[in-house]
Amino acid sequence: MRVLAALVLGLVAAAPAVAAPRSFAIDRFAVSLQVNVDGTLIVREDITVDFKGAHNGLIRIVPVRYDRSGFEWSLRVDGVGAYGEDGGRLRTEVAQAARALRIKAWVPGAVDARRTVTFVYRVRRGVLAFEDHDELYWNATGNEWDVPIRRAEVFVNMPGGIARDEVTTLAYTGPRGVVGRDYTLEQIGEYLAIATTRPLAPREGLTVVVGWPPGRVARPTTLQEAAWLLGDTWPLGLPGLTLVAVGLLWWAYGRDPGANRSIAVEYEPPPGIRPAEAGALVDERAEPRDVIATLIDLAARGYVRIERITTAFDEPDFMFRRLKPVLGDPDLAPLELFILAKLFGDDWGLNLRLLSEVRRDYDNVFPPVRDQIYRSMIAAGLMPRSPYHVRVGWAITAGLFVLAAVLVLSLGPEGIERFGWSLPIGLAASGFVVLAFAPIMPRKTLRGVRTALRVRGFQEFLERAEQDRLERMPADTLHRFMPWAIALGVTERWVAHFHGLKVDDPAWFGGGEPFSLGRYERDLASFQRETREALLTTRRGGDAGGDAGGGSSGLSGGSSGGGFGGGGGTTF
Repeated sequence: MRVLAALVLGLVAAAPAVAAPRSFAIDRFAVSLQVNVDGTLIVREDITVDFKGAHNGLIRIVPVRYDRSGFEWSLRVDGVGAYGEDGGRLRTEVAQAARALRIKAWVPGAVDARRTVTFVYRVRRGVLAFEDHDELYWNATGNEWDVPIRRAEVFVNMPGGIARDEVTTLAYTGPRGVVGRDYTLEQIGEYLAIATTRPLAPREGLTVVVGWPPGRVARPTTLQEAAWLLGDTWPLGLPGLTLVAVGLLWWAYGRDPGANRSIAVEYEPPPGIRPAEAGALVDERAEPRDVIATLIDLAARGYVRIERITTAFDEPDFMFRRLKPVLGDPDLAPLELFILAKLFGDDWGLNLRLLSEVRRDYDNVFPPVRDQIYRSMIAAGLMPRSPYHVRVGWAITAGLFVLAAVLVLSLGPEGIERFGWSLPIGLAASGFVVLAFAPIMPRKTLRGVRTALRVRGFQEFLERAEQDRLERMPADTLHRFMPWAIALGVTERWVAHFHGLKVDDPAWFGGGEPFSLGRYERDLASFQRETREALLTTRRGGDAGGDAGGGSSGLSGGSSGGGFGGGGGTTF
């Protein structure tokens, strides 16, 4: 029992020592700034710290990335070191943390003691160049210390050759954004000495501004600035890299083989291909007009009759009348049978169908017909893959780039602080580059290329046919080639060639009035417009860093916490 009691008393006695609070304060923060003629800056920070309790050392956080005029601006910092009071180098770890350097220095004997730690580093791009002056705008202490700074001092050593009356010096004290003037300024030998006249509270700092005439300190060359800008804003180069990468992919996988061939006029459509396939092959995109061309082609071949009627409500409509059985017909391609099934129903129980009924039938939408057109082209060896799926795949890839940009922006100020604006901008722009390539990524096979050349040759004839040639052709030429003119988008030009020529009445189309080419053209245009709207109708009723202020001039409007430098720190 006596041993147990002694143990309890010992623990109780030791408890206050274990729970003793640990804290620190900065007794003196002295910064020496050496401006070199080559434009570099040597920074020395002598930080005298009162350690209360047991500490391992001091952490100094120095911002190196800033926002300047909307762009990323990074200081080049090297030669980082930490030293003790005896001048010996301390054990140090330097790491990049978000937009700042994190310098961790182990301090021997930092237990209820007063120690001075010296941080030294070289800075490039720390001097700002303006049209009428050069300027050092430096947040000497930083405004992110959570402890007071009893006295802050800054010593600025200018290069030789700059007279004292040529130098303009200002300083700001207080929290970030405040223009406090609690400081003294004097010349001590070659140094400009700025010192605070009161202790700085937590989150207060001392910022100095020194300006001198241009030409006394070397400015970076245009090549250096360009290299630094590229390094600072490298994500802005992502769109260029994406352009090169996607261009190479297009060259390897999206380019039509053997496409550099001349087009010869063809006076008959190529054999073995339907108008819908021809229209989709030329522009690598199936459109409602390809379905309309198929319906008119079926009508011209005697499978369907299309009649223009007027409903009981005096509204124009079109009726499809099936004229003969279609199942088992070897002359019908799978695509044509698929379109007829969409029109009259898979059970083939209907022989009549109004276009207005197709509009109200939500199953008769364009996407499945479009996919069937692509399947037909793949089966015929004209294209290796569905153009729609290729475009969607590239569009999804573009969306992933944009989504990545949105995710960075969704992090809010923390994300911008860590990655800057250039990363989301670069990602989003890369996404738009990929999206721009999506329409041209589908490709044809070699057979598809050769067939497309013959189709274009026939399109040349449809667009530029001479009337004397048309007079020698059969009287049904207008109607026989009309599906091809519709699929290739040259309907008006094809019809215009026949004005003044004898044209047979279309056996596949009835309008209830005597035939005339002008009325036929208007009815045909109306039929195409109404059918397109019916095909596209769906259930939805439509078609399917660092401290801010680093880039401004401290002489023309600065404040505490502005300029380069800054940051803060703590113990560990």
